[in-house]
Amino acid sequence: MKNALETLRSHLQTMVGLVQSANPDGRTLQAQFLLAQQQFQHQMLPLGEELPSAQPVLTEINRTLRLLAMDVAFLQAARQSTTTQQRQQQMLKKLDQLLTFCQALEQAISNPT
Repeated sequence: MKNALETLRSHLQTMVGLVQSANPDGRTLQAQFLLAQQQFQHQMLPLGEELPSAQPVLTEINRTLRLLAMDVAFLQAARQSTTTQQRQQQMLKKLDQLLTFCQALEQAISNPT
C-alpha cells in the first residue's frame, strides 16, 4: 500500500520537474501523467473499499487528476508563451494539491479509524 503511494508520489514529483522546465515537452509530460494516472487507478483507487477513511482523499485525488489531464492537453495545444506559462502555473498548483493529498492519504493509511 505504501509502496504504491510512494510510486504515485514519485510520478507526481517527476511531473513537477517537467512542468518547471523553461520549455516543457508535451509528449514527455503526457507520458508521465499517464503513468501517474494508471498508478492511481489500478493500485490506489481500490483502497477506498478496504479503507473507508481514505475514500474522501481518493475522491479528491481522482478529481484533481482529471483536471490535470485537461491542463496537460491544453499545455500541448498552447502556441503562445503566455498561455504556456499560465498552464504551467495551473499544473504546478494541481500537482502541489496532489502531493498534499498524498500526505493526507498516508496519514489515513497509518491511522485507520
